[in-house]
Amino acid sequence: MDTKLEANVRTSDARGKGASRALRRSGRLPAVVYGPNTPPVTVDVDPLALTNIFKETGDRNTVVKLAVGGSTHDVLVREVQRHPLTREILHVDFYVPPTDRVIEVMVPLEAVGRPAGASLGGRLRIVRRTVKAACRYDSIPKSFVVDISHLNIGDVIKASEIQLPDGVELVYDSDFNVMSLYGKRGGKK
Repeated sequence: MDTKLEANVRTSDARGKGASRALRRSGRLPAVVYGPNTPPVTVDVDPLALTNIFKETGDRNTVVKLAVGGSTHDVLVREVQRHPLTREILHVDFYVPPTDRVIEVMVPLEAVGRPAGASLGGRLRIVRRTVKAACRYDSIPKSFVVDISHLNIGDVIKASEIQLPDGVELVYDSDFNVMSLYGKRGGKK
């Protein structure tokens, strides 16, 4: 899947609220590119191309290849500002991750299987939909798959029980519940 996006560097007189509004009226989207080893650069991108990347990947941790001034950077979309009513994208922050160390990202959990306790009326409670993980930017998983087929009523799955790919670790101070199966334990006597 192609995640390449072209960006134009904005000049110093094309910054600020008024210039950003004029840029949006002309069909471009104001953005900024920054990182620990990259000084902040104000740019503008095609909002339709960015929206198409969002739709195509469906993943908030997609690495976008951003072409700025003759060089290409691997970037993550750090923040997207939207209009509160129309949900139109107003501004985007692109983050150039460090290549020499891990970063922290939120990764969604994906429950697979049918719980064993579901036949007794148990219902799955998803306590956390995402968990914080530390990994290199080029090995961010799309999701963590959690097998729930062994759950009986009253059972829980802790964060420490999630199967992790190589080079990825969870970030947490104390072990916490991510999913549980609840319901009545016994039938009528």
